[in-house]
Amino acid sequence: MADTDTHYATLGIPRNATAEMIKKAYIALVKQYHPDRAGSDEDKQDEYNERLLKIMASYEVLGDPQKRAEYDACLSENTDEQVCAPRGKKMGGMPIKGGDIETDYPISLAIAAYGKGKIPMKVAGERVVVKVYPGVRRYRLEGYGVPVEPGKPRGDLYVNLKIIPEENWELDDVTNNLIRKLQITPKQAERGGPVPVQLLFNKILKVTVPADSKTGDRFAPPEGKGLGVMSPKKKGDLIIEVEVAEKKGFLSGIFGK
Repeated sequence: MADTDTHYATLGIPRNATAEMIKKAYIALVKQYHPDRAGSDEDKQDEYNERLLKIMASYEVLGDPQKRAEYDACLSENTDEQVCAPRGKKMGGMPIKGGDIETDYPISLAIAAYGKGKIPMKVAGERVVVKVYPGVRRYRLEGYGVPVEPGKPRGDLYVNLKIIPEENWELDDVTNNLIRKLQITPKQAERGGPVPVQLLFNKILKVTVPADSKTGDRFAPPEGKGLGVMSPKKKGDLIIEVEVAEKKGFLSGIFGK
């Protein structure tokens, strides 16, 4: 099997890479191929979206110790990488039943949480427009599948939205809460007090850190009520997770840098 066909090659790392190396490579590639970097060039956006899906699929395997061990064992026994690592549903679409097809499409955490009206996408070789609602990850586009028989209606297209990871952010799918990791100084942790936090879409919110906070502590600031996923079925809140800096001046996390 060619090394270019593996999850390791997708992330640009050797097979003996440490967990830290895997995560570092993953974060760097997500930043490199984020759709925002493609500008208004639709072809470049399509290329970046395809790459992101591969990168995310590879990290899903290599970032999990058990899945990685199973994958490595499979690689040692097979010459066909696809046997070991089916990469899921590409943007080109995968048939599921009849004339229906299913595809994945990457979106930002902000859009997944708050929605963004209608978004043009290229899926299954066609340009389509999907209206994205907060908290909804799967969409059905009637008549955008493939024809089964001449003269018969086309099947449907199912689009699964895959969230692009955002540094310092997590999404709790159960509660619809958004968890923001916030780096603060030891002095701020001891004394508590107001700290500015950069939110999604670059908005700034001032929250009050409780005194005697320590790394791993979480709190729900009153100012963050309702600032999680804006789903009409279940609206989430903003949760702050504290990370106390070990080195003086380590404040980049406050502004998400």
